[in-house]
Amino acid sequence: MAKQQPKLNKKSIEIDKVFQPIKIGTLTTEEKEYTRRFEAKIKRFDELYSYLCKFIALEDKNVLKANIYETFLTLFLDKEQNNFPPNAPINSILQFMQVDTKKIQSLIDELNAIEFNLEDLDLNSPILPKKDFGIYTTTNEQNDLYFKINKVVNAVNELEASGKTIYKSPLIQAFNFMLHYDLASQTLSVNVPYILNKIR
Repeated sequence: MAKQQPKLNKKSIEIDKVFQPIKIGTLTTEEKEYTRRFEAKIKRFDELYSYLCKFIALEDKNVLKANIYETFLTLFLDKEQNNFPPNAPINSILQFMQVDTKKIQSLIDELNAIEFNLEDLDLNSPILPKKDFGIYTTTNEQNDLYFKINKVVNAVNELEASGKTIYKSPLIQAFNFMLHYDLASQTLSVNVPYILNKIR
């Protein structure tokens, strides 16, 4: 008599669907602000660097990453102090060489007022550090919903590409705001807040 094979329990062999987040949008405003602050920070730094270089020879900008005023003062005195009497006050040397210390401090304050960390940058050739501003799904349910709605978006785009006229406003209402229409780019897309359950 043949040995009866044990019945397989579907639940025991079912493999849970592994969740992998997918990018469904971009934090555009935050990304632009990040770039703006970087550019403003570098501009302020270069203004400060240009002024300090009137009084000291400074080839490596990275020297000024921290303790800017103290670093400048040390380099300045190393260069000029021997040209003055041994007991000459530092302020007198600075005034004689027409160093505007108030301007330096003002430039430093303006630089520090911009929130952007320069520590990890090469200030000789600064490049905007990469930062992920993507908006991602957090559950398999969101993934499934995104793919389903995106099929509608692709279908509409294909119809328009073939010359069909589609009115977006009624379409968006019919889909209960699952879709988003960008007037600037005139493109239809999945409504990200809907996917993230922020408008339902």
